[in-house]
Amino acid sequence: MTTPDLDALSATTREYAAFQSRKSGLATALGGLMAIVLVLAALSPNYMGAHVLDRLAIEYLVWVPMLWLGLKWALGRVLYRGLGTVKAAPDSAYERRRWYWILGLALFLLAMSLAALYAFALGFLQPNPSRAAICPPPMWLLLMPLLYLLPMPWLIRGIEEARVFAVLVGQCILWLVPLFLFSFGPSNPANHEWTVTGHLAMTAYLVLIFLIQIWGALAMIRGWKEHRQYLALLRSLPREA
Repeated sequence: MTTPDLDALSATTREYAAFQSRKSGLATALGGLMAIVLVLAALSPNYMGAHVLDRLAIEYLVWVPMLWLGLKWALGRVLYRGLGTVKAAPDSAYERRRWYWILGLALFLLAMSLAALYAFALGFLQPNPSRAAICPPPMWLLLMPLLYLLPMPWLIRGIEEARVFAVLVGQCILWLVPLFLFSFGPSNPANHEWTVTGHLAMTAYLVLIFLIQIWGALAMIRGWKEHRQYLALLRSLPREA
């Protein structure tokens, strides 16, 4: 084997080892699809009031990030078995970027938990008998962010996975906040009109929904492309006779 052949094989092996350590191809595409479906489900008026197993269907939305983690693991086990165990060379810059996403999401979740605890302590979030509850029990607003924190350091293995998990978790938290305010917040007067803050908040939500839809589409394209690249890479590796 010539030197150029060895160089090409070395580069291919490094790429294969890097992907095997992440296995984020179809997981990224699946995360983009689930982000889009989550938006459509949360905006569906029929879904908001539907019941599944004697529970409001809206309550199951908070488990979407955990469902993605389980499906990601299954895809890695079934579709990305590869040609053996390999270990990529450490990439300190890549690992720092991954941890930036993980730490950023962790700070966001801790801030949400502290804000919810502060609201409950002040009595701002109280059951509102004049409205029908359309969200999970109030303790979920305190416990779910902490539950999202548990798998991050161990199950998130790449920047793309960290980005997908952050988007899915952020969606769940941001959808829960207005639901809790509606079901447990103080009543508004009958003649209440939209304030500037209300208009800005609604505009921000609409912009966020639009951005999530764009990100979900791009994630599906990017993940499928990476999956195809992995298959081509796998075919290019030499096999034993």
